Amino acid sequence: MAFGFLNLLMLFGLAGLAIPILIHLLNRRRYDVVDWGAMQFLQVSETTRRRLLLEELLLMLLRLGLIALLVLGMALPFSDSTVLARLASENRDVVILLDGSASMTYTGTGRTAHEAARDAALDLVNDLSAGDGVAVLQVKQQVVPVVGALTHDLERVRDALGKLSPPGGGCDWPQALQAAHKILADSTRPRRSIVVLGDNQRHGWADEGSLLRWELLATTLRDEPGPKPSVFVANLAPGRPAAPPNWSLAPPHVSRAVASVNQPITFRTALEVRGQDEYRPPHALRVEVDGKPVTTDLKAPAAAKLDKGQVPLSFRHRFTTPGSHLVSVLLEPDPPAEQRPAGYVLKDHLPGDNRQDFAVEVVPALPVLLVDGADRLATGRRGTDFLRDALAPARDLTPVMLARSASFEEFGADLLNADVGKDVGTKPRVLVLADVPRLTAEQQEAVASFLAGGGGLLVTLGERVDAKHYNEELYRGGQGWLPARLDEIAGDETQPGKAPAPLPSSFFHPALDLFRDVPVGGLSDARFPRWWKVATPGRNAASVPIALMTNGDPLLVEKAYRNGRVVVASVPLDKAWRTNLTDLPAFVPLAHELVYYLAGARAGEHNLQPGQPIRYRPESEDAVERLTLRPPNGEARPLRYENVADATAYPAQLLRQPQGPLVVYEGTRATGVYRLTSGEQTTYYAVQPDPRESDLTPASEEERAKVAAFVPMTYVADGESLKTPVKETTPRVEMWWWLLLGVVALLCGEVLMTWRMVRSR
Repeated sequence: MAFGFLNLLMLFGLAGLAIPILIHLLNRRRYDVVDWGAMQFLQVSETTRRRLLLEELLLMLLRLGLIALLVLGMALPFSDSTVLARLASENRDVVILLDGSASMTYTGTGRTAHEAARDAALDLVNDLSAGDGVAVLQVKQQVVPVVGALTHDLERVRDALGKLSPPGGGCDWPQALQAAHKILADSTRPRRSIVVLGDNQRHGWADEGSLLRWELLATTLRDEPGPKPSVFVANLAPGRPAAPPNWSLAPPHVSRAVASVNQPITFRTALEVRGQDEYRPPHALRVEVDGKPVTTDLKAPAAAKLDKGQVPLSFRHRFTTPGSHLVSVLLEPDPPAEQRPAGYVLKDHLPGDNRQDFAVEVVPALPVLLVDGADRLATGRRGTDFLRDALAPARDLTPVMLARSASFEEFGADLLNADVGKDVGTKPRVLVLADVPRLTAEQQEAVASFLAGGGGLLVTLGERVDAKHYNEELYRGGQGWLPARLDEIAGDETQPGKAPAPLPSSFFHPALDLFRDVPVGGLSDARFPRWWKVATPGRNAASVPIALMTNGDPLLVEKAYRNGRVVVASVPLDKAWRTNLTDLPAFVPLAHELVYYLAGARAGEHNLQPGQPIRYRPESEDAVERLTLRPPNGEARPLRYENVADATAYPAQLLRQPQGPLVVYEGTRATGVYRLTSGEQTTYYAVQPDPRESDLTPASEEERAKVAAFVPMTYVADGESLKTPVKETTPRVEMWWWLLLGVVALLCGEVLMTWRMVRSR
């Protein structure tokens, strides 16, 4: 039986035991005894003297005991005695954590680990007593509350376990343990347990990133007062092989997440092969757009050489209608059941990684606002004229972009909120500041608000730029939206032969991938006799050079700012400074690629990570009331924006911004496709799964011990072995309240003893 104190510093208060002794000694020497008259003949009997001495000693002992019990109670003593625990309380509180990751769908052992975990959780609930409390959390990349608070309604818990959402995505175990501790923090019962039902997968439990999060959690729990609950971890996939044969799809990448109608888009993914000594092709690959099969050139090669276990795949597709579109790549590792011959053995037992989704936005024409650094009265061809002709040629009757030019004096928030074209809904997606000298405070605020709304910004530097203003107001030591600090103008226009050129080996950015392997007439043929020397804050800063020149100076620098993207070019994208860029065939593709990339900042709002909110911008507030949302594995329901309990709607926020209304939904815990519908228009949002869930490598004994060193826990072999240790948990019983009762009893005794002594004398 263990015994200890939670607040050892309070034991220094035992020094107060000297106070009653000193009072007793001083009280005995309080008066000088003087014999007076015949009183010397009256002697107290020996029996009375002993009684008085005994009473004084008892009073002193009562006061000593009173101080000792008070100090010991404040030191918070505890005991691990089962007998004391039963005297204190027989009930217990349990939080059950179920692994909800994709690895729980493995079917190679007959029954999935997800089914085994659900049955084990039901067995634990059935084993609880009527007064016990229980909560259930499903552990994914975000913790999903199945029963989010302790409840004594066991029937409600059983019903919730029967309606568990299917596994998908990854899991964050340290976050789940922390959530379980928070639930039990309000529990006053000494018998508290956390039960972990997982599959012993190394990823998410004992990989390098998870061990770091375990260490951070241990630091957090160490600072919390009181005894910690017992933690039990059960492996529900003990017979699963470490590396079973499996095909999976890598996350898709697109050449542009925003495209115009009839513009081809290239999609790239990879076939990942595990558990095979040599490559064997899967049964089939297919592509769906908005849930309907389409014909593409995507085929699994019959023979391939594995590169780090991957076979690259790519296909192209043109969208003929504007709006939001969902592209799905589906892997069929085995033939359908009706096509399998007798005795066929399944080659893939992990269906959770055989699908990848990506949301693409297609617009009739991409709206762009060009702001020229020349004043409104300037004559001749201005700098933005070259970009406007490249993006939206005057003779093109069906341009893929809509371009509007304005001088920097005319530029303001009103232009950013106005339609570029004649149609409604053509507000600028990309803003270009071409050699603009400086911006007023109102213009700076308009640009920051535009970026916060997910806009893209291209800044080109020329001779009109006020470097001091840019550095102090726009760059602000790396805290502003300008990606780089402006140092000085370099180069000499009179010596074009010494002009640096773009460096093709630095073209690994998505906006420059097109120019990497173009030998003649490409971007590498451009020459820049003069350029701005710019500097970024450092290697770990948000600003990153995405293209260099042959002299090592940055040509293009990018920075993500709020919800938008900013790219600064150290050269003007026009005829200034005697550059040949605008005469090259690469100029028009370069302008298009930069603008499409910057417009894709909002594409991140459609392809999300679990827990990242959905952000939807309706055309007007009138359209907000018609919105309905259908999450993965759920039914379509309307959105509500008031803080009112309504089981028939999904809670969301309605924000009013300068760019218009914004609807925010934060319930994206499950991976898969979310469909937001307004009338006949559907907007797709794809919450991406964790590709590392395809690696079923189990955690070793050494790795599990490392986790237990951070957060003490007990590992059990399987679900059947879990009941006994959880039921017979020896809790820590805090005994301070018993000592408090002793303090009250001794205080009453001290008062009674003092009253008796006074009365008898």
